[in-house]
Amino acid sequence: MADKIIENNQVSIMGKIDTGFTFSHQVFGEGFYTMELLVRRLSDSEDRIPVMVSERLLDITQDYTGQYIEIHGQFRSYNRHEEKKNRLILSVFAVELNPVTEGEFIGENHIDLDGYVCKEPVYRKTPLGREIADLLIAVNRAYGKSDYIPCITWGRNARFAGKL
Repeated sequence: MADKIIENNQVSIMGKIDTGFTFSHQVFGEGFYTMELLVRRLSDSEDRIPVMVSERLLDITQDYTGQYIEIHGQFRSYNRHEEKKNRLILSVFAVELNPVTEGEFIGENHIDLDGYVCKEPVYRKTPLGREIADLLIAVNRAYGKSDYIPCITWGRNARFAGKL
């Protein structure tokens, strides 16, 4: 992976590009665009993951819909101001993109977050009796910034996390 990746926040996902690129914002003349990636679960259902891509990584004028891709990067968050409240937006920030063929596609997805529990965990049981805990993890980024990432744990991990 590229040497710019911070070790406390690493994402590696494979999926099928489901949308074209939509302009998001510009920083120091570099344009950033969003697209959605369909990522297969072990149960064969799919998650729709928002991905932020720099125009320097990919020709955003091309249509890549339906193609399979491997993405390495970071999981990021930011607050979008909507009317009188903020909305937490979560996405994968792509640092490296590699096209893969459907035959090479194995759907191996991985995320490593090393951060701080910044809010009291909420431990509960579902109506069917399964244990669950909600956490909010602050993961530091370069330049004094942090990403706030909500996480859910199940079973004995929930029991453990509920005491953090």
